Amino acid sequence: MSFDLAITGGRVVSGGKSAQRDIFVSAGRIAAVRPPSRTAAARRVIDAGGLTVLPGVVDAHAHFRLKLGPGKYTSDDFASGSAAAVCGGTTTFIDYTGQGPGKSPARGLRDRVEEARGRCYADHSFHCMLTGWSRMTRPEAAMAAAVKAGAPTFKMFTAYGARGLMAGDGEMAQAFAAAARLGALVCVHAENGPVIDFLADIYAPAGGIGALPRSRPAFTETEAVGRVAALAAAAGASAYFVHLSAAGSAEIVAAARRAGVRVMGETCPQYLALDESSFKGRDGYLYSCCPPIRSKEDNAALWLALKRGTLQVVATDNCTFTRAQKDAWGGDIRKLPMGLPGAQTLLAAAYTYGVKAGKISLERLVELLCENPARVMGLPSKGFIRPGFDADFAIIDPAAAVRADWRKFRHNTDFSPWQGRKLYGFPKYTVLRGEVVAESGELTSPKNFGGRFLRRSKPTII
Repeated sequence: MSFDLAITGGRVVSGGKSAQRDIFVSAGRIAAVRPPSRTAAARRVIDAGGLTVLPGVVDAHAHFRLKLGPGKYTSDDFASGSAAAVCGGTTTFIDYTGQGPGKSPARGLRDRVEEARGRCYADHSFHCMLTGWSRMTRPEAAMAAAVKAGAPTFKMFTAYGARGLMAGDGEMAQAFAAAARLGALVCVHAENGPVIDFLADIYAPAGGIGALPRSRPAFTETEAVGRVAALAAAAGASAYFVHLSAAGSAEIVAAARRAGVRVMGETCPQYLALDESSFKGRDGYLYSCCPPIRSKEDNAALWLALKRGTLQVVATDNCTFTRAQKDAWGGDIRKLPMGLPGAQTLLAAAYTYGVKAGKISLERLVELLCENPARVMGLPSKGFIRPGFDADFAIIDPAAAVRADWRKFRHNTDFSPWQGRKLYGFPKYTVLRGEVVAESGELTSPKNFGGRFLRRSKPTII
């Protein structure tokens, strides 16, 4: 039998195991995974000898062309953001809808799908914003319509009241109850918004990036994580905490899980490998994100939580700005755009500071970047190297190092939080549904936007 693609002789990592295997692909799906042989009848053969073959990364938390206001957006659109993603080994990302508070999530999903159509190099889906609960007409029915349309995950906030995003405890409790009935998953940005606003008004007038960590100390996150976990438990619902940054948050998630509460947690490379020293110097403000980068002790605690399974996913929270956009803050952190580019460096940063540094195994990293986000977010054909799954791969040379340089990345920005650092794990090949879409950090067919919108099934709680 002849195949469309054969990947031969590589170390294949999937399902908690790694072994030298040959992979055969037909019609965009994995047709067979076999012990190495000397022959491979395929239209194209990739010799992966000395290389490591991972499933394509699933980034469960990305923001491309995020609307900031009338005519204002983050600097990565779907084309540049998805180009960065595939050049970094990510073959699927999940972004967010952008409808205003109280508006229909299903309508927001349709609009966002259309916005991305024909502009993505990677497969993609969307979480539905669930803001303005009390202003919605029949909110549970609105959630059900989005679930039926293939978006069974929803985003809520315990912060950003001035922007109309913050949900009160009563609204959160109602949403959790509805999600439990629908089999949906509520993803929560957990920070205590009123306390942060209070502290920002105290520290911001003095100016400087130092006001960011002072206005968002760790307790503003951990308090919200504990409160939301209690609300989820009371409703018999599941909760997924996005971009956790603090050691205490991981401890609360661990305690809740031991008590039988169905909660899960995600963190990001910036919270695993960067620390407060990043704020020092002239460019310190460029490292602004929410929650803020914290201490080395938090870094270590989050790695341990990932190793133990307390936290289940590593994602980017990619939110790209240019220097000019960041410069507009004028020294006031209340006006500072929050977010970092991370789509192209997700795999490399996690591999370098996790596997290469001896903090977690490669098999565990594949769970965190590929398998768990695919299962949790309802992507049954993604995340594993098994027959019948989509033929998505990130093929890396574990011995090859690259100096991070924003000028060589595909993000639409002029800085990188990893600038100058030696990173391992950038893919030599990225394969999406059997087609090589990027090679050695370059798109193979820049005019071919082959990414598809994915309707998702109901989430799996792990």
